[in-house]
Amino acid sequence: MDIEKILKKVEEILPTQPAVEFAVKNEKPGLFDCKVGGTPYFPKDMEYPRGTKNAFKDQPLILLAQLNFEQIPHIPDFPEKGILQLFIAGDDLYGMATECYGEALAAQDNFRVIYHENIITDESKLLSTDEIPVYNGDEKVYLPFSGEYKLVPAEPENQPASVHDFRFEDAFVKCYNEVEDEKIENLYDLDDEVYEALSNKAVFRTVMGGYPAFTQEDPRSKDSLGDCDVLLFELDSTFGNDENIDIMWGDSGTGTFFIPRENLKKHDFSRVVYNYDCY
Repeated sequence: MDIEKILKKVEEILPTQPAVEFAVKNEKPGLFDCKVGGTPYFPKDMEYPRGTKNAFKDQPLILLAQLNFEQIPHIPDFPEKGILQLFIAGDDLYGMATECYGEALAAQDNFRVIYHENIITDESKLLSTDEIPVYNGDEKVYLPFSGEYKLVPAEPENQPASVHDFRFEDAFVKCYNEVEDEKIENLYDLDDEVYEALSNKAVFRTVMGGYPAFTQEDPRSKDSLGDCDVLLFELDSTFGNDENIDIMWGDSGTGTFFIPRENLKKHDFSRVVYNYDCY
């Protein structure tokens, strides 16, 4: 069996997608920088994002990640300028919907995606660290990171789809059955070593664009959230290295954000799926 030949045919159905990977650095980022945590860029005349449910109802959300597109090599359909921010609640699900599946994952109740198209450089018009509102409730605050980290983008590269993407199985089965005499109905019909080889091609990383990686399964399907076809951002657990970085989604998981391509092209971030899973 020539797996690489089959995967090349899969690329005709699921083309490679451009992606920008980020190195996570234990360096204090600036106000305008790409980063995890820290002080968000935020104009004083804007309403600060707040949660709408549970312990974070009416409480300020917390910056998870900030992407400054002027610092990031451009890839198709993503903005070329402005700042994108992902805010989450500090509850035990890190702001993800308690239902954990379906359309609830796209309801921006305890997470928020904010895009600032035009960046204000006059810092007197921006909130300072001391002016950022903070949680003042009675519950313990849980976050998938401690501290703040600078995100350093690499040059774009094209990433193939992996078994983790909900569209992969149908594409692979179709291409496999066109090439092989012995037909399969799903990926579990493959020999264990073949399935393991496919699984090992999935890469966990902090990235914009490309294809996702999950410790469990893709929350999207043909019947639910399938329109959110672009990986907006993925933040991987990063820990135990020489730089003393502490990003941990549960037990070594990953946080992912998806958006419909047409919405992304229009810079409309009102429909975004937020999911995290772990081992």
